[in-house]
Formats: sequence, C-alpha cells, structure tokens
Amino acid sequence: MGSPKQTPCPERIQPQLLTMASRPPAGNGWIVESKFDGYRMLVRIDAGVKLFTKNGFDWTKRMPRLVSDLEQLPVQSAWIDGEVVIQDEEGRPTFQPLQVAFSSGKTDQIVFFAFDLMWYEGRDLRLLPVEQRRQMLSDLLEQCALDNVRFSQAFEVDPNHLLHAICEMQMEGLVCKRMGSAYTGERDGSWIKVKCSPRQEFVILGYTRAAAGIGSLLIGLHDDTGQLVYAGRVRSGFSDRTLKLLRSKFSALEQPESPLQVPPKLAKGITVAWVAPQMVCEVKYTEITPNGKVRHAVFQGLREDKPASEISLETDAHDTP
Repeated sequence: MGSPKQTPCPERIQPQLLTMASRPPAGNGWIVESKFDGYRMLVRIDAGVKLFTKNGFDWTKRMPRLVSDLEQLPVQSAWIDGEVVIQDEEGRPTFQPLQVAFSSGKTDQIVFFAFDLMWYEGRDLRLLPVEQRRQMLSDLLEQCALDNVRFSQAFEVDPNHLLHAICEMQMEGLVCKRMGSAYTGERDGSWIKVKCSPRQEFVILGYTRAAAGIGSLLIGLHDDTGQLVYAGRVRSGFSDRTLKLLRSKFSALEQPESPLQVPPKLAKGITVAWVAPQMVCEVKYTEITPNGKVRHAVFQGLREDKPASEISLETDAHDTP
C-alpha cells in the first residue's frame, strides 16, 4: 500500500465544540478526561509553531516559553487541540492566576494539555476515530519529554464516581468523548462537558462604586434576538490584583449611558458606572432564577479569548445523547 497523499497544512481548523450536560452519558463507549480550567488553544505546526484561541486569535507571541517547547516536537506539520492552564501546588488548574499571567505578560508557568491531533505530517486525521487520533498524539508526545506540554490522560473509571471525586477536589468537571467519533468542528454531541457547578461567561455592563473603587459588577447576556439583557450582579471573588486590573481596563470603556435597552432597577443609594459591553468575565453561580438573574455569583476571571458579541446563555442538554 502506498502512503496517503500529502496535502498542505490548513491555515485554520474549526475546533470541536462541546455540548453541556448535567450528568455524564450512560454506557461505556466514551473516553473520559478531566475538564481543564483554562483557555482552549489550538497549535499549528508548519515551518514554525503558531497558537490560536478557540475563536482564531493568534496568541503565539504571548507564550514564548510554550512555543519553544512545542518547537522541539519531532514533526513537520500538525494541528493539535488542547488547553493552556496554570496549576497550583496540588497540580489543579486555577483560572485567576492564568488570567493574571496573560495580563502581566508573565506566561512561563503555562502548561499545555494536549488532547487531540487533527493533522499529522500531511495527513488529515479528522475522520479517524477519536481514540486513534489520541493514540497518535500520545505516541508523538512520548518521543520527546517537554516541561510545559503534557498529554491529557483518560480515566478508566465510572464517570459518575470520577465526577464526584473531581468536584470534591474543587476542579471544573469532566469531558466525555464518544468513541469512534470524527472531529467535525461542530457541536454534534460527540464531546460532552459536565461541570461541577454552573459557570459561564457573561458580558460586563458596568460596576457599582464602593470605597475600594468597585463594589460589584453588573453582568448581562445576549438573548435569542441578540439583545443584551441584565443578568444580575457579582459581589464576590475579587482579589486586590483583580480589582486593580478591572479598574485599569474600565477607565477606557466608561460611558454615560447604560448599554441595556431596559436598565435594571437597583436599590436607592447605589451608583452605577456603565462601561461599553466589550469585556467578558467568567462567573460561578448556584442557579439562574426564572427571571434570568444569577444567584450567589462568584467572579472567576476575565476571558480575553472570547468576544463579548458571542456571549449568550449556555443551556443544559438534559436530553444527553
């Protein structure tokens, strides 16, 4: 048999999208990995290394240490899917330090967890079963030990027990991938994410003033018609460093008018500074009330990898495939 025809490495590959579920899928035809609390990142290797966010922004220059690690891989052309994280002393990915690393430019601690290989040495692998692509990726990474590049291991245990253990460790959740599935670059139900507690991105609409400068953040989402709607306030989860970062970013975005068509009714004595709806933050909460407000919201960090225009409610797929 002749080897497959080599074709040029594509400029872009659409990342596989995840379907949200409230519990892991039943049956054993799934690969189960931990869900990393970081930024999704796609690596393109072809006469040099490039790093792209999920939305296609080129972040190569922001992670020089990681680039020099990836340049050592023994491969001429490849596309690798993964997540960049910063780990705490226990090895758990932690989101706020990652965000601080990017805003300060100190990104040497960033680790890339690789979980899929879509292209390899002139071959398009996207139609191969996920377990075969992962085996090829594991083989590639084993050829050369890199400090800041790891393979995302799968767990051979009951995903419900694993989810409980991961949540006890205060990690983010699980990703389950259907065995035999192709990499379509769509939300086709073959990759499922199960989170320990509800978290998602919101658009920052403004903030209430307090002695420290910022008392709470006002957040919103786009509804089905694309209108921004108010989703409540975030009052906790801010470190001094985060507050300083937010203040510096808000100074350029403040505006006299609310970005909402229907501004919220707030208690007397609360003064709000509105900002242009361009910044995205990730928030953990207990629930969203029937009138669309988050309860017990805790700030997790800013998301520079996602544009505000795309932020809408992530709904649970209770009818998990």
